Amino acid sequence: MSLILDALRKMEQERRSRRGAANDLRPEVLRYRMATQAKEPARYPVVLIGVALLCVGVGAGVLFKGNRSEAPREETVAAAPAPQPLPAAPPAVPLPAAPAVAPSLQPAAVTAPPPSSQGESASLPAAAAPARPKPAPASSRPAAAEGEVGGLREPAGVQSGAQDISISGIAYQDERRMRRAVLNGVLVGEGAEIAGARVVEIKETKVRVMRGGQIFDLPFSSGH
Repeated sequence: MSLILDALRKMEQERRSRRGAANDLRPEVLRYRMATQAKEPARYPVVLIGVALLCVGVGAGVLFKGNRSEAPREETVAAAPAPQPLPAAPPAVPLPAAPAVAPSLQPAAVTAPPPSSQGESASLPAAAAPARPKPAPASSRPAAAEGEVGGLREPAGVQSGAQDISISGIAYQDERRMRRAVLNGVLVGEGAEIAGARVVEIKETKVRVMRGGQIFDLPFSSGH
């Protein structure tokens, strides 16, 4: 029985010691909480001050960058109006010269002398009519170039006075001085004389000669 009593006493002592330890811990825990609560309020002002400084720094940086970006823009805007002396080129164009020509043309139409009488007005159209040259016929141009034929002409194909002249070949060229014909076996050019006849013109298919003031055309064919 004594052992049981001793065991119970020990258990009670342990319980009391535990309770006493718990009572001793409570004041320490309360002190720690009070200390932490007293220290925590001191942190908020520091955090607020840090946030304020950060905001001030960010704002200053933004303003500084804005001033830098605006400065080049102002410089570019101020430099842009510089290339404006281009309008100085138009004065070089002599535009007033065009109206100066008009007065010179008007007197030309007015300078025509007014008709003093009806006789003079009638003579003006008569004198103006001969001033217009009429184109000469194509057939008369070779005759005018020759000069020596004059008014004596015979129709083409007349061979009664040139039967003794035969054509065996024609070398026609654009330049008259280079044209050649073979008459009676002799190579001749324009202006040459053969059998008492003078060669007036050499054409592609015939030779024109003059004898005794008359003109004769001697035809030539490739099968001749």
